[in-house]
Amino acid sequence: MNILFTDLDNTLIYSKKVDIRNRISVEVYKGEDNSFMSEYSYELLKQLNEKLFIVPVTTRTYMQYKRINLSIVPKYVLCANGGQLLKDGRLDDIWYGKSLEIIKDSDDERKKAFLLLKQDKRRKFECRNIDNLFIFTKCDDMESVVEDLKVRLDLDLVDILYNKEKLYIMPKNLNKADAVRRFIEVYGKETVFAAGDSDFDISMIKLADIGFAHKDLNKDFNKDFDVENIFNKIYNKYEGLFSDYYLTKVYEYIKE
Repeated sequence: MNILFTDLDNTLIYSKKVDIRNRISVEVYKGEDNSFMSEYSYELLKQLNEKLFIVPVTTRTYMQYKRINLSIVPKYVLCANGGQLLKDGRLDDIWYGKSLEIIKDSDDERKKAFLLLKQDKRRKFECRNIDNLFIFTKCDDMESVVEDLKVRLDLDLVDILYNKEKLYIMPKNLNKADAVRRFIEVYGKETVFAAGDSDFDISMIKLADIGFAHKDLNKDFNKDFDVENIFNKIYNKYEGLFSDYYLTKVYEYIKE
């Protein structure tokens, strides 16, 4: 089967800060519209869902994901950076148990990071141990926080990832590419498509047969990947809204 593994925030769905002329609300949080899709992407996603498996892959927790109402109801969803699998809307306990086994070697480093951040005066949000999978908080002066953590933590076991004020201490082997590998080992695949916008998504995009990278990632790839190489094809040159672009490209591929 063909599969599209897609990140959600800033890839398929967007905050109200993003200017989308014809938009549809897909998430309500605390009584307010919080995330949107373009009308074009919303309708195209429904058409794609009839032709291939669409598997959202998100760092959002299960509860955060459940706030989202896409134009489709995906059969499978990878939450918590791939640590949790939703199957027909229910958490897969076997998948989660395997995830805990996979990241066991980073237990001590995550506990250390939790304590360090709990004591850090630059932290401006509670420290959260997300499903015993990774640590999350928010900080001011992020660059200095990250530099300090790099000295204190074993970077062979954990990654220190951040997006603006959001900080994640993530087990090295809890990443989207490994989650995708686990998924296709169980469920099989023909062609793998993947799309994303952040450092969390790079490994998944590179793993895919055909990957789509948001323009924000151009500096990470260091060159335009709008060409075929031995392994795959990665696109990161486009105009307009990213979701409109990559969903259209996937649709063109599967029609061939």
